[in-house]
Amino acid sequence: MICPLCSFPAHYLTAGENREYWLCSECRAISVPANFHIPREEEVKRYRSHENSLENEGYVRMFQEKIDLLKTYEIKSALDYGCGYEPVLKTMLENQGIKADGYDPNFFPYIPIDKHYDLVISTETFEHLRNPAEEIRRVASMVAPGGILAIMTRFYPAKDFSDWYYKRDPTHIIFYCSETFQWLEKNTGFRLVFNNEHDFVVLKKPRPAAGGN
Repeated sequence: MICPLCSFPAHYLTAGENREYWLCSECRAISVPANFHIPREEEVKRYRSHENSLENEGYVRMFQEKIDLLKTYEIKSALDYGCGYEPVLKTMLENQGIKADGYDPNFFPYIPIDKHYDLVISTETFEHLRNPAEEIRRVASMVAPGGILAIMTRFYPAKDFSDWYYKRDPTHIIFYCSETFQWLEKNTGFRLVFNNEHDFVVLKKPRPAAGGN
């Protein structure tokens, strides 16, 4: 199998939940082969069953913790990439005076072309990506020079992956670790400026060199 993120060879790791998991030898992502992905309609139905709203205190608290970590950066515009059917994070950012847009391929599929943002933030989305290489290129292109890309997704454990609860969700089809984001740093030109080694990383996009064309 070829890794859907970096296109290097991946090898069989384990099986469970009626599907297989393959570990990439290069970027260390663990992915589920495409023939085990559930139909898009079933995936969307599962998303709609989530209680993701401003009334969900735990959900809001989780987002606020991430927003607080980003307050050291100058952010006037933001894109919530993968905002879901109710864009809670987008609303929270707007409440803090940040002009925000929301994008989700299933619920808010339209986004201005060639628009750039000080912050592109993706929470609990990267584990759902069917074409991660393509999606990450797209996400990176929307970050303004000097801006930041913030990604929240649960890192897989160093041991006992077979027993890890997070992989049991059939819509979770790719999993990451710190080495994966270090690989992204090397291959996107972004600088990894924060990594809590659990579920959140921040990458900063460089500004063009002074006097460059």
